[in-house]
Amino acid sequence: MLTQIIWWCAVFLEFLLLLRGYQGKLLVRFPAFYSYVLFVFAKSFILFVLYRQSAQQYLLGYWFCQFVALVLGSLVLFEIYRVALRPYPGTARVARNLLLFVFALAFAKVLVNQSYGRLWWPAKTYEELERNLRVVQAFAVLAIIIVFVVYAIPRGRNLKGILAGYGLFVVSRFVQLTLLSLLGSSFERIFLYLEPFAYVIVLGIWNVALWSPVTEPAHSPSPLEIAGSDHPTLVSRTQRDLQNLQLGLPGAARR
Repeated sequence: MLTQIIWWCAVFLEFLLLLRGYQGKLLVRFPAFYSYVLFVFAKSFILFVLYRQSAQQYLLGYWFCQFVALVLGSLVLFEIYRVALRPYPGTARVARNLLLFVFALAFAKVLVNQSYGRLWWPAKTYEELERNLRVVQAFAVLAIIIVFVVYAIPRGRNLKGILAGYGLFVVSRFVQLTLLSLLGSSFERIFLYLEPFAYVIVLGIWNVALWSPVTEPAHSPSPLEIAGSDHPTLVSRTQRDLQNLQLGLPGAARR
């Protein structure tokens, strides 16, 4: 009974999040994030239909949906980096390529390990893959927070809410999967309640932060960026100073 109440609360919060995102035109600003929420929202009903049909179809559909949700969730991090580092295209490109490389390594590790077995996608493989990716995602969240603090990058309430909620989700999932792997069946009953309850908290954070659109803070260019934007003036001034210096050298030599 309690699990059903938590499940319906999650479905309602997902619907509310999508509705407010559509009304506030946030779907265009954060397409990866809202695509992820939309898929998770639709996944609940898809699995419910499959469950009523047959247990085998439900099992196959469950693992497929979990894998797709994991991939879409990883894309949310790329979007956070893209929006946060938009004024810094060079840094954003390096961060995006680095994230892509690390995520590819995490996927490759599981696929290579599993190539020696018979089954392609058992439960243990998915849990290992998710645990590895959650570690990568946790470090990615920590890295962008450090960049925000060190370089004083402005960010709006919408972006901060997405980052805070997703960071909490990543950490909670990693802790849950680690405890489930260490404690086994003794933790399964707690896991059935802890997982959806933590997700409801995350949805609450996202709904509060994304209830209404907020304009991103204006980017204040650094002295280095100002100098770079004034490059032609700087070059012409330097050339003029060099010419004046050359004209003055003969006279200085005679003196």
